[in-house]
Amino acid sequence: MRTSLQTGAKGIVSGQVTSGATWIEQFEIDENGAEISGADTSTWKFVFKHCDSGSPVLTLTSGVEIMVTQNTTSTIFAISVNVTGMCGEYQADFAQRTAGGNIIHWASGIVTFVEENLGF
Repeated sequence: MRTSLQTGAKGIVSGQVTSGATWIEQFEIDENGAEISGADTSTWKFVFKHCDSGSPVLTLTSGVEIMVTQNTTSTIFAISVNVTGMCGEYQADFAQRTAGGNIIHWASGIVTFVEENLGF
């Protein structure tokens, strides 16, 4: 298990997700108390890799598994994806490619996927 993470990202992501169910979650990010400029015209990716490998196991993309909504004080991201076959710790990176082609690394960290028997 990793205990520390060195990253150049603007923030840290962590948490647990149930594998074998639909992951539905919403989170928001602000930039100095306002929405992220151009977030709704950018491409966003949330990439998950095994901690000991550079190969992505799961990639979530805006317009598909991630919906982006702007308001005056923050940008809201809504995730909805069926997760199966993932168990253990994964390196997670959340990044934006702006309409101008700049890539911004917003968050990095460890997310744990837990295989749970939900009785279905």
